Amino acid sequence: MRNKIKKLMQTALLMVLALSPAVTRADETDAPKRVVSMNLCTDQFSMLLAQEGKLLSVSKLASEPNLSVMSEQAKAYPVNFGGAEEIYLMNPDLVIAGTYTNQPTVQMLRGLGIEVVQVPPVRTIPDIARELRRLGKVLGTQQKAEKIASQFEADVQRLIEAQPNEKARAGVYYANGYTAGDGSLVNELITTAGLQNIASNLGLKGTSKLPLELLILEAPQLLVEGTKFSDKPALAFELLSHPALTHTLSNSGRILVEDKYTICGLPFVTEAITKLADQSKKLRAQAE
Repeated sequence: MRNKIKKLMQTALLMVLALSPAVTRADETDAPKRVVSMNLCTDQFSMLLAQEGKLLSVSKLASEPNLSVMSEQAKAYPVNFGGAEEIYLMNPDLVIAGTYTNQPTVQMLRGLGIEVVQVPPVRTIPDIARELRRLGKVLGTQQKAEKIASQFEADVQRLIEAQPNEKARAGVYYANGYTAGDGSLVNELITTAGLQNIASNLGLKGTSKLPLELLILEAPQLLVEGTKFSDKPALAFELLSHPALTHTLSNSGRILVEDKYTICGLPFVTEAITKLADQSKKLRAQAE
């Protein structure tokens, strides 16, 4: 019975540790000195914000050019594979992870006395600035974070002010007929660029299936596509080359918004928004 009670207390302690809020730091003198990131999105936040020489390691995905906007910068850091043992041996005083990062790993690191800050998926424009400021406090680089966040907000505001009164219809179409609707970062980018998202007009949320027939009936003026990870023919992309869709887009066209801009909510999304906004201007010029 005593062993059972002890085991229950240990389990309860791990749960408390796992649910504990992140510690915020007052200034740079109290900043963590050995930081490890173990998630693609937190890798890039950390590379943007951490003090020079304080970031020890990023995940293996950070150097993938199709996935990471900061793939070149990531090559300067040792890679980790998200294992609790390997990260513990780096002797970090802070680990930054995503909320969907392997929970047993996160709990084990916390149980070993290592502070773990988790970053949720960023799906809105305001959340990007919010996470920049939050992580700036965690990393003891508030001034740097504020500068980046403020510039990002100013850039977004300029894009919003430049939106046209009449918004062109954009259809997002990925492999196997998937689209991105309300509640997705892609939808935020499209609407901020001054376009209307067909998926949202149809009431679709998040990542959803969009039948080709329905897409064509909505008569998109622009088709937004994602990254193709292979040059070889694949059944998953056949719908994108369907003759009916090609005919529908004859007077407008297609635009590629690389996945590296939509996987993570980072200030780099302004590059994708600008690209979409420029295409919107071209559509208006064609219409005139």
